[in-house]
Amino acid sequence: MGLAAGRQPIRSQAGMSDADRARRTRWWARRAQPIGLGIGWLLAVSGATWAPWVERPAAALVLTAPDLAEFVKFLPEVRHGALAIQRLSFLAPLFLLTSGTPWIFGRALMPGLPMGLRVLARWLMLPLALLLLPPVWNPVVLISEEFRLQTAGCVLCLLLALLWRSHWHVPRPMGLLWALGWVAAPALALWQFTQAQSAIARAYAAPIVPGWGSWATLGGGLLMSWILGWGWCCARHGETRRTAPTGSGSR
Repeated sequence: MGLAAGRQPIRSQAGMSDADRARRTRWWARRAQPIGLGIGWLLAVSGATWAPWVERPAAALVLTAPDLAEFVKFLPEVRHGALAIQRLSFLAPLFLLTSGTPWIFGRALMPGLPMGLRVLARWLMLPLALLLLPPVWNPVVLISEEFRLQTAGCVLCLLLALLWRSHWHVPRPMGLLWALGWVAAPALALWQFTQAQSAIARAYAAPIVPGWGSWATLGGGLLMSWILGWGWCCARHGETRRTAPTGSGSR
């Protein structure tokens, strides 16, 4: 009887065997994590690019996040120094999403993704990177002090799109910075929006509230960060169980 009991799979206190736990971890890595990251990425990129942050019935009055980065500097309160707004905060979510795209769609986070979708994601980085630039530019404008940082961000994203290899390993601290940035950058941009909200309302001569693009950017970033955090917790728990001494389980 003791021999039969010894053949039974070791189960945790929650009643789940090591084999069941391993199957759940594989399902998370190959199914749930890629789907969750893909949905979060699409949601956040939509909010950071074309979705409205200032939503008005007339299409000409709708402002996206890249539009806000230019619009706020023309507000009278900002021009006269009465209101301090960091306009690049509206471009920070787009930069972090674009620069993190090769890692998100790489083999480490999406091992079963078809090569065609990896290539598509790489090509999508090109127009996303160009959105970091001002709407009207020339070489002199791009290297000016006002737009130098935007130009550097665009060039960095273009280089990542061209040079990144899907099998490259990203150290966990770097991944943690990206995951934190996907939440912190939209939160900062939304806070800056609330700081300029009254000035924008005066310019529009109408009440202004954050559009759904701001919430989509924040929600997508939160979803991606949660997916990564949960995956890291599962991986660390599995490593801990594999390296834990087995002497106590054989009693």
